[in-house]
Amino acid sequence: MIEKNERKALLKRDTYPDNPPEKPENPPEKPDKPDNPEYVNCDPVVDGLLGLAIGDAFGVPVEFMSRREVRALDLRDMVGRDTNPGFQGRWTDLIPSGAWSDDTSMTITAMSSIIEKKGEIDWEDIMRKFDDWWIRSKYTSLDFPFGLGSNVSKAMLRHQNGVPALECGGKGFRDNGNGALMRMFPFSMYCILHDFSDLETLSLIRKAAGITHGHEINAMSCYLYTLFLDQCIKLKSPENAYRIISDTGRQSEFMHIFSEEAFKAHAQVFELGSREFNPDSIRESGYVVDSLAVSLYSILNTQNYEDAVRMAVNFGYDTDTNAAITGSIAGAMYGKSQIPDRWINTVRKKDYLIQIGEQFKAVVANRPLG
Repeated sequence: MIEKNERKALLKRDTYPDNPPEKPENPPEKPDKPDNPEYVNCDPVVDGLLGLAIGDAFGVPVEFMSRREVRALDLRDMVGRDTNPGFQGRWTDLIPSGAWSDDTSMTITAMSSIIEKKGEIDWEDIMRKFDDWWIRSKYTSLDFPFGLGSNVSKAMLRHQNGVPALECGGKGFRDNGNGALMRMFPFSMYCILHDFSDLETLSLIRKAAGITHGHEINAMSCYLYTLFLDQCIKLKSPENAYRIISDTGRQSEFMHIFSEEAFKAHAQVFELGSREFNPDSIRESGYVVDSLAVSLYSILNTQNYEDAVRMAVNFGYDTDTNAAITGSIAGAMYGKSQIPDRWINTVRKKDYLIQIGEQFKAVVANRPLG
């Protein structure tokens, strides 16, 4: 078990940084694209969850390192305190290879609640289970939790003090960390599995984000993630999926759903497909829009799971969260067969993750909506 005086080190910051690290001069190198990516035996729920956890675990050792530092490492394998990684990171003396952090823990916490409730979403129960994770060490890859973000921590404290779950998320601009987007996968899949309409999806996603992050910018980021995930699963084409995102963002009906502030905040997301786009214009931060941009860009400019996750990590800073978000999309779209065996064999509690994914899919698919 971790010592009490070390527990503070297990907290992380998921707010917009005051002074993001200076941008490096050279953009990330794009890997060569194979002509025909293969999509075989793909289970979007199970493979997406596994992809999320593996991306999370791959990014943990270099979390909060600068973009330049991470790229210099050319990381290809999962590393940790048990592997003698050859560099000093925030977690390298504490966390073993293959261990996933808050991104995955909060994701499976929500999934476990929905499983126990037979497909019903109980926001109060989900918030209580977040306490089970952080206070009681449930839903973890090790025997202790790590990586709790400040915005999530504040939301959990509000709930512990009696604030209703749907009112717990911070509503200020500086509350727009990526702690809702990192755990959005099960709620997005809930909408996808039930074939919700756009308005039904938006309503659920607003609530899912709002229990920890109540600002409209967060709701818009989480909605765009859901839309992109849905189209990637259906079309098996990131380019076509992104085109739908871009077209949707230009529709007058859609522009009335979110405020002008939210649209301006996402301007860069709608520019990712441009040939002139410079990826190093994406800031190194825990800001939700930056994490969304990193993930979409990484999916758009690669054609398999490994390259997408490695590119996301090479953007630096919040590497585990960026890789988890990217990995959830890549896993759901490409399937488990494209995840490297060396990563699958290293990730902690793989069978546990697969079991949760299968149970979640079963209860959600079998729950009638009335």
